[in-house]
Formats: sequence, structure tokens, C-alpha cells
Amino acid sequence: MKIESLDILILDAGPVVPEWRPLRTMQRYPGSHRFKFAHRPFDGEGVTGPAQPAYASFLRIRTSDNIETTGLLATSFGREHLEWEARTFKAQWAPELVGADALDREHIWHKMWMARRYFHMPSTAPLALIDELMWDLAGLKAGMPVHKLLGGFRDRIPAYLTETGVPFDDCLAAAEKAKRDGFKGFKDHSILGVEENIALSKEIRQVCGDGFALMHDPVQQYTVDEAIRVGRALQDLGYLWIEEPLQETDIRGLKKLSDALDMPVMALESIPGNPYLAVPYLTAGAIDIVRQTGLGITGQVKLANLAEMFGMNCHGGNPHVVAAIRNDDWWEVPAWPATSPDRSLRKAVAGLIKDTHRVENGWFYVTDRPGLGREIDWQGIADRTKTVV
Repeated sequence: MKIESLDILILDAGPVVPEWRPLRTMQRYPGSHRFKFAHRPFDGEGVTGPAQPAYASFLRIRTSDNIETTGLLATSFGREHLEWEARTFKAQWAPELVGADALDREHIWHKMWMARRYFHMPSTAPLALIDELMWDLAGLKAGMPVHKLLGGFRDRIPAYLTETGVPFDDCLAAAEKAKRDGFKGFKDHSILGVEENIALSKEIRQVCGDGFALMHDPVQQYTVDEAIRVGRALQDLGYLWIEEPLQETDIRGLKKLSDALDMPVMALESIPGNPYLAVPYLTAGAIDIVRQTGLGITGQVKLANLAEMFGMNCHGGNPHVVAAIRNDDWWEVPAWPATSPDRSLRKAVAGLIKDTHRVENGWFYVTDRPGLGREIDWQGIADRTKTVV
């Protein structure tokens, strides 16, 4: 199944009212003897403006079997800028992909992995998209969902609700919502300081009751001693894990924390270079659960398998990967809307490609449709296409 063409479609996405509201702002971490930086929810108005023309680029790949797939590559309020990026992307990647066998995903992945360095890429997101589209083509060719091609383990995963760093009472309200809406668990990102975080964890347990899964993600805010203190309080309350408690470059600190707690420690969400960079953390026994950040579906499978060989779980990633492996027990459902800089732009074209996964009664159900299982409005894409690069 040879790749016959790689094109980038420039779509009219406007007019769009630009909007952006930061997720967080910086602050001194409360209640610590050591001066260190933390964060808090942004409480300003953000940035907005009048409606203006907007555009999006979609990467389209076609094969000799007359199978095609597409995915959102970029968005912009400037058409010329988007077209320039499309031309440079195609000049770089068409020679690497056109003529290749789309089923040689491992070969293509390793080429892209090395290209991260050789092409001085500022982001690996386009590479992850290419890898996902290769898996989509394979699934469409086979008439099977990607998670079945990967081996298949289940079609549903327990789901928990996750909340960002919000005031004490708001976090309790979110925990109540998680229990009320049928989720199987709740994760907080509390940033209130050691004493308040421990107090909050006790009230969350009281609100949710025994047996309800609880997790804590402080987003790298603790010292080692603080993390040990909080972690011991959490494990006494039956929490499942503490996530990203320290700066993730601190392998020694993570090792000390993991040794001090009976409760699992999760990390590696902010460390680039996975699946390979996870190796020193696992061999050192510095973490107990690997946060999934592997490059594309192929890289995520590698990372999940690596963790399994160490007898560990991983967490997060593509739904098809989670459904195809044994060692990821949960699906995370955000309780807040996206806050990316191009949020309004992405929303303007979101209806053209729809996921068919769903969350019902505390379970995340993975699609049984072929490939990635998306509903692509090809006619809508064609109607809005202004230029093909």
C-alpha cells in the first residue's frame, strides 16, 4: 500500500472571533519555608478581538489502494503564513513519505524519530500526526479499529474526572460532580500549599466516600520532604497515586520519594524523549507509573511495553493504545475546556473530523469503527478548501 500523495489543504475557517485565556499564572508557592515558584488559575479576561478571516491546514495522505486519511495540521489567522508553512512542510516530508509503504509504520517511525534531531524540529506534534495517520490507513485497509490491530485487550476503560488548580471549595464541588456523574474516580491539581492540600484531600475523601478512586497531581510543586509528607497523608486516605510531585529532572528526588511511600509515584509527563528517556527512571526505581508521552501511537506502544516489562503501569495517551494494552487502568476526562492559543480556530473546524469514542456511566468506550474510528466530513472539507499545496 504505497503512499501516492501527501497534500496540505488550506481551508477557510472563518470568520472567527479570536480568544485566548491562559490556564495559569505564576505565584510564590504558599506555605513553604523555601522560596519557590508555583502557579494559580489565571483570573483575568484574556485576549479577544473582532471576528476576522481564519484558516486551517489539513494534512491529507492517499495510497495506491485509493485509501485516504487526513488530520488537522495547523491553524492561523493569516492565510499566507499558513500556506508558507504548508509548502515548507511538504518540501521536507513528501520526499520522505511519498513512495513508501504505508504499512511500514516501524520504518517510518524510526525515520521520524531521528528527524526530530536532524531537522531541528521545534515540535514533534506533526510527527505524531503522521504516525497516527499511518495507523489509520492500516486500520482502514484491514477494516479493523486500530486497537484491534495493536492486539486488542478491551473496549472500555474506567474513567475519572480531573480538575485543574482551583480554590478549595471549587475543588470539592468538582469531586462531588465526579461522584454524582458516575465517574469511577477523581483527580485534583491542588496548588494551595502542603497544609491546605492535605486538608483538602481529607475532605475529598469524606465527600467521595471509601472505595472511590482518588489521585493527586501537584504539578511539580513540592520539595522531596514536602512530597513525602503529603504522600504519606494521601496513602493513609487510600489515594491511588501521587503524580508529578517533583521537577521531573530530579531522578534522585523521585527515587527517594518512591522509596519512602507505599503509594505509587507517577512522573515523566513533561520530559521529552520518550519512549527511550524512561529507561533510566525505570532502572533506577525512581517512579512506579510512567506518564504516557511516547511519540505517536507507535512510540506509545513502545513505552507501554517497556513499563510492562518492569512490572509497571503507564497512564494516558491515544485511546487505541490504552484499549490495546493491559497496564493502563484509567481514562482521564478533563473537567475544563481547552485553553490552547488557537482554541477558537480549532473549534471552527472541529466538526469536520469527529471522534466516535464516548464516555458513559463512568466508562470510556473505544470506537469499533475501522482505523482511528473518526467521522470525516470529506465533502465539508472539499467545500471549504481554498488551496491545495
